[in-house]
Amino acid sequence: MYDKRSATFHRDHVSLSTVDGRVECDYILPDDSETPPAKYVSDEDFEFRMAHLQYRDGDWYLHTSMRKVEEDEASSESESKHRTVLGVDLGVNNLAVASTGQFWSADEFNHWRREYENRRGSLQRCGSRHAHENIEIVGRKEYGRFEIHLHTVANEIIEEAVENNCSHIVFEDLTYIRKNIPEATWQHVWAFRRLYEYVEYKAEEHGVKVVQVDPRNTSKRCSRCGFTHDDNRSGETFGCQKCGYENHADYNASKNIGLQYLRRRQNAGDGGAPVDVRLNRGTLNVSGEYVPPASTQA
Repeated sequence: MYDKRSATFHRDHVSLSTVDGRVECDYILPDDSETPPAKYVSDEDFEFRMAHLQYRDGDWYLHTSMRKVEEDEASSESESKHRTVLGVDLGVNNLAVASTGQFWSADEFNHWRREYENRRGSLQRCGSRHAHENIEIVGRKEYGRFEIHLHTVANEIIEEAVENNCSHIVFEDLTYIRKNIPEATWQHVWAFRRLYEYVEYKAEEHGVKVVQVDPRNTSKRCSRCGFTHDDNRSGETFGCQKCGYENHADYNASKNIGLQYLRRRQNAGDGGAPVDVRLNRGTLNVSGEYVPPASTQA
């Protein structure tokens, strides 16, 4: 993965940071100037954001996300408008849980993770050259299967945000994800980061911003009363020791992640714009007060 700190993007080539120093590579673009690669790479109105370098079938590919420069101005203007956010919690049993109550199970991901681990283990015990080559093939198949699955989940998260008129999708900061989710394997950590990256660049097309917040206490805090305690969460069950609120622990955490962003924006003094966390019924405002859906209000 490359961003502007580890790569310098030009209109005809890219300079990449590698373990052996900087490497400059020319782009091989289609002759048709209207195809997306040729059109956007050569257009000064579009800027490079981040890229994923991939080696496939003997060739190198740079999958790059780009953004129209004008969108920065439009997004800054919308900052002062009403904000409704979709909080998203990531986990081992549920790959993602949204504050709308939408769950994306990790069962399929975990099943294939174990399957590929078993295949690699069997081939490693064999130890032959042919087995080593097959390990690389298994790795490519695993990567491809997970990529497709994560793209699907990312698209559905964005659909959830768009359908609920959310201006922001809020994830927890992934910097210390291994510490926050100790049971997560390296495949889970990779999946969390890839999912965030996919949602981030895909959401731009819909005018939705994607942000991260400090995840501290989001799994221990009650999204209803705000009481924080270690005993509030037990596995996948959340039960507030103060107000008695009970729900799925990941769902409670997703609401807290959304509220974390709203409180941070309020404390930043951004003009007091109204903000809400989108729920499966109604919303939570920045004070944590429940607002029922319009159809049920008097």
